[in-house]
Amino acid sequence: MKKIDRFVNAVYAHLNGHEVKELKQEMRSHLLETVEELKKNGKSEEEAISLALDRFGDEKQVTKGLLTIFQYQNNFVKWLLRSAVIFLLIGLIVSVSLFIRDNTYNDTSNLMDNLVQSYQTESEFTSEDELSLQDMIERNSKWFDNISYFAFIKSSVVDGKKTSEKLFTQGKEGNGESGLIRQGNNGIDNDNWYVEYEYKTYNYLKYEFLYYIFFAISGVLFILWGVVRLNNRNRLKVFT
Repeated sequence: MKKIDRFVNAVYAHLNGHEVKELKQEMRSHLLETVEELKKNGKSEEEAISLALDRFGDEKQVTKGLLTIFQYQNNFVKWLLRSAVIFLLIGLIVSVSLFIRDNTYNDTSNLMDNLVQSYQTESEFTSEDELSLQDMIERNSKWFDNISYFAFIKSSVVDGKKTSEKLFTQGKEGNGESGLIRQGNNGIDNDNWYVEYEYKTYNYLKYEFLYYIFFAISGVLFILWGVVRLNNRNRLKVFT
């Protein structure tokens, strides 16, 4: 059956890869089946092989040309797969970098919560408290450097009327990108302690759409890769 092997190898000479190996095996099996049928009809093995190859002989050049086209399609399929993987990796890198950067906002929020919680059982804000608060801000400059406005506020209800007093302020309200953020909790009796602040630059989730875009592009490319790969494979089978 060396003639059949040479014929099949010639048809697929310009292609390679796992799929082509399968297709070559399918064509070889088809030719062998044809040979066996011809032998059952009284042909010798040599005659059967020659007749089987002759049936493909007229199509050989056309098939080679078409397979050359499919080779370019295979290259396109590989490009789709590489591109899909690249966009997926970029999306993951962007996601991680945004998470790391935006995590600083969560740290600031936790810091504010802890500050308010520390006054949950207090009823007054003394001069010592003011100094302690100023010291806390300086010690946590890593987070406060991006805060354009900060205020520590006590809200009370006296004779049915609610009053609020800014016990400590730093910076000017209205200059930050984030807008006013307020965090607080109920203290003792009718007292309510809370903080309000604004970020100078507020990038939190501003670029969230980026990794959605990269993941979406990656998903589309993976789908295209699967569709083109399947279509290419099915079209190649036509010639076997």
